[in-house]
Amino acid sequence: MPEIAEVETVVRSLRRRLPGRRIRRVDIFDEKLGALDATRLKGRVIRDVVRAGKEIVIDVSTPRSPLWWCIHLRMTGALLWCDRAQPPSQRHLRLAARLDRGALFFFDARRFGVTRLCDAPDQWAAPGVDPLAKNFTAPRLAALLAGAKTAIKPWLLRQDRLVGFGNIYASEVLFAARINPRRSAGSLTPAEINRLHRATRRVLTKAVECGGTTISDFADCEGESGGYQHQLKVYGREGERCKRCGARIKRLVQQGRSTFFCSACQR
Repeated sequence: MPEIAEVETVVRSLRRRLPGRRIRRVDIFDEKLGALDATRLKGRVIRDVVRAGKEIVIDVSTPRSPLWWCIHLRMTGALLWCDRAQPPSQRHLRLAARLDRGALFFFDARRFGVTRLCDAPDQWAAPGVDPLAKNFTAPRLAALLAGAKTAIKPWLLRQDRLVGFGNIYASEVLFAARINPRRSAGSLTPAEINRLHRATRRVLTKAVECGGTTISDFADCEGESGGYQHQLKVYGREGERCKRCGARIKRLVQQGRSTFFCSACQR
C-alpha cells in the first residue's frame, strides 16, 4: 500500500496542482534521503506528473537538461500539497519542496519511501506492462503467462511482468475473474485469461474512479481519502460470507503475503 490505483490517484491530484510551478528550494529532513541532490531541482519548472508502475514521476526537464524527480511512497509515504509554505505538522515530515506558489510535503511514518533523480526515461520506465495502459491486451497477458509455474496470485505481484499490483487488487481481480489464487499462472485457459484481463481492467479502473482504497490513512495530495474500500469483495473479509455465492471467505499465506479468496466460486 499504496498500489497502482492509489498512486494513479495521487498522480492525478498532483497534476491538478503542480504543472507550471517553479521549485524555489527542496529541504530534506531525513538523513535516509540524503543521497538526493536537491540543488539540481532548484529553479526548475514542473512540466508534468506521470506514473511509472508504483512510482510518481515529476518531469522538470528543459530542452537542454532532461531531469525527472521520482518518488516511491512504499508502505506509508504520503505527498501533501499546501497553499502555504509551512506544513500542517512536522510529524513524520521527510522532505519539503517550496514552490513559487504553495509547497509539496513528503510524510512517511515508517521511512520506507524513496526519492531519486533520473536523467533519462529509461532510468524510470517501469520494467513490466502497465495494466492500465493501452498495450495491456489479452494476447499480451497470455504471452506473459505462458509457461509460468508460479501460483497466479504471487505472479501478479511480480513487477517485472505486470507493474503496480499489490495484495489488495491481486485478490480482488482474481475473485472477479473466478480464478483460484493457488492455480499455476501458466495453467490458465484462453477463456480464463480473457476473464482475468477484463477483470483487471474493470477492477483497477473502478478503483481509480473511487480515488483508491483507504484501509488506514491513504489520501491524495489534497488530503482526500479513497472510497474503493467500500466495494472490496474479498480483501480483509476472512470468515465473512462471499457476496457472490454465500460461502465463507478464506485467507491463505503465499510467499509471506495474505491472500483472500472464495474457494467455492474461484476455481
